[in-house]
Amino acid sequence: MKRNFSALVLVVWCAAPAFAGEPSFGPVIEDYGPTYPVNDRDVPLGESVVYKVVFDAATHSDDLASVNTRLISVARFLNMHVRNGVALKNMDLAVVLHGAALKSVLNNDAYLQRYDVDNPNLELVMKLHEAGVRFLVCGQSMAFGGIGKDELASPVKVGLSAMTVLTELQSAGYALLP
Repeated sequence: MKRNFSALVLVVWCAAPAFAGEPSFGPVIEDYGPTYPVNDRDVPLGESVVYKVVFDAATHSDDLASVNTRLISVARFLNMHVRNGVALKNMDLAVVLHGAALKSVLNNDAYLQRYDVDNPNLELVMKLHEAGVRFLVCGQSMAFGGIGKDELASPVKVGLSAMTVLTELQSAGYALLP
């Protein structure tokens, strides 16, 4: 046990200089998606690359008053790349939501009716949408959950299934971040 702890301390200590500094928010999504500067990178950032990424979101916290951490990850991905020189126009991001994650994109009236609390995700969903992120939901999860299209937040689009949408996006060159 002591050996494992010592090894962990050594790894953290060795990595500390590369990750020094305080996390910051923005420049695209303020108040969400904090990132740390990593100035001593060995892997260069492809600044001219078009980042075609689909995030697979299937879970939601049991705390219905908290923001879905998967959506925060999308903000973090967007913020850190733009902060490090990738043009916003080169960020082509989509989020596919299914299962429990569907509650994250319910409009406020539907969320309030179902869970007796305002939807804490809506501000972030709208900011991400304004930055060009697409939101696609699983029609099968909607049917199983008894969710109507009229209960979804305005930027959300419905697909046949998450499996179908994920397959189509990956076929179109999107990298899957599960």
